[in-house]
Amino acid sequence: MKEVNQMLPVWMDFYLFCILLALFIYALTVNNITTLHKAYLAFHSLMMLWPSCNFIINITPDQQLQWFFLNVAFIGLSFLGFGWLMFSLVLTRKFYGLKRSFFYLSAAPAVLCSILATTNPWHFMFTQSSGGGWAVRTYGSLFWFFFISGLGYLLVSTVLIFKTAVNAAEGNMKKQVSLCMWGVVILIIFSQLDILFNVAFFPLFGVVPGLTSCGIVLSAVCFVIAINRYDLFRIVNIAQREVIDSMAIGMFVIDKDGIILDLNKSATRFLKTQAGRNFEMKGLLQLSEADGPDSIFLEEYNTNKLKSLQAEVKIIGEQTVHVSIHVSPVLDGKKNLLGRIITLNDVTELRSLLEQNNENNAILRQQNEELLRIQEELYDVNQKLEKATITDDLTDCYNKRYLMQQVAYEILVSQRYNIPFSILLIDVDNFKLINDAYGHLIGDNVLRSVVEAIKSKLRRSDILARFGGDEFIIYVPNTDRKGAVILAEKVRSAIENQWISSSRGDLRVTVSVGLVSVKAGAGIFGSPEDFLEELLARTDRALYDSKANGRNCVVSAE
Repeated sequence: MKEVNQMLPVWMDFYLFCILLALFIYALTVNNITTLHKAYLAFHSLMMLWPSCNFIINITPDQQLQWFFLNVAFIGLSFLGFGWLMFSLVLTRKFYGLKRSFFYLSAAPAVLCSILATTNPWHFMFTQSSGGGWAVRTYGSLFWFFFISGLGYLLVSTVLIFKTAVNAAEGNMKKQVSLCMWGVVILIIFSQLDILFNVAFFPLFGVVPGLTSCGIVLSAVCFVIAINRYDLFRIVNIAQREVIDSMAIGMFVIDKDGIILDLNKSATRFLKTQAGRNFEMKGLLQLSEADGPDSIFLEEYNTNKLKSLQAEVKIIGEQTVHVSIHVSPVLDGKKNLLGRIITLNDVTELRSLLEQNNENNAILRQQNEELLRIQEELYDVNQKLEKATITDDLTDCYNKRYLMQQVAYEILVSQRYNIPFSILLIDVDNFKLINDAYGHLIGDNVLRSVVEAIKSKLRRSDILARFGGDEFIIYVPNTDRKGAVILAEKVRSAIENQWISSSRGDLRVTVSVGLVSVKAGAGIFGSPEDFLEELLARTDRALYDSKANGRNCVVSAE
């Protein structure tokens, strides 16, 4: 009987390890793997390290081997708290969207504890063997950092799960989270008891075996109950299946030989078949011609199974429908073909809308072209109207109203930038006698000829306008008195030397020119309009002097 009692502490951790292993295998075999599964299995594996390594320590006499497994056990226990935290985040649906830096910071205490435990043979400040082996041991100051770190992980996980349980609506979700929370609480209680009996009061009560292992096992039992009673894992697969079956898109999963492995409910709307049968792509296609696009797609489908394909075909049934077919290969890690996924999407309504849209676009294009034509006509009319408001109908040069507005503005510019300018006033000599002798039509021709002669001597920046009757005015920017006199002589000479045809014979006309110049930097008096009126009055007096001097000459105002 005494022998049995001595063996019980040795085999206690082994029995608990076997229970954990059985629970691990059960959870692995009866459920499909998802992200939640992976998180659970990761920390379940960490839970199994502590009892299994402690069992090996108790059955092997080799102290180096004992230390190796003890080191592994402490490393596993270091990351167990981190694993609990990660699983709690996944369970409470806060895992996704977290930054990578968060995981690094969260894992830092576990990594540091692992380093402290691994380097223990160099400082023995973490733990020391007692009684000639590592089965019985005492703990140093660095162990308490390990303890506080693990406890911190478990407390954060408890708070996280507790908040989720409080905020969750009544139902399976609340029960699942509550059970998981009790699993963490149980582990905290048993780990505290282990610290109390085997660290704080050691060797008062001797070695109390399996306390932390019992807490790990009981917490794992809570999780397994949550997994199976409330479909913690299976609900994900059920939801995924419901989503796939509710899709309007038909979906087939076939193996590399074309045998249907699975299909959703919408798939039978396109092809009356079932799992286990061969998928007949040719039966879906309505070939329009031997070398048409459908035939090319079918050839690619049969010969190049590693290529993603897409085509739009017609399926003939009670009514013709347009179907978009998409074929995607499923490859393993070595790029070997495992099978293919084929999706069928009814695009008949979309095709009809596209055709209707094309018709509407054609109508809109036609209307747009008509609008553009109307806009061009309106633009031409506006240009003509604008031109009519600022030009003289007879001579096609600017009218007096435009000249007065533009020259008033040009005066301001010239004054601001200290630019000289000149104004020329031109009058056709004896124009009334020409009208009386040759008629008004010839008189009009004379005025047009005078304008052509004047324009031939002007720059593009000069402004020519009909001032009224047989008088014309020229604004000459950036020109002083000397330049204005030279220009006036050129204009006068050009008009004098041209011949004008008429029914009564050719005739020549002359003009009298009066001009005024404003020096650079000269100030203006009053408003630009008043200053312009003053300049025109001085120019008119110079023109009067030109007439008085016998006409056909240029006179500059002082």
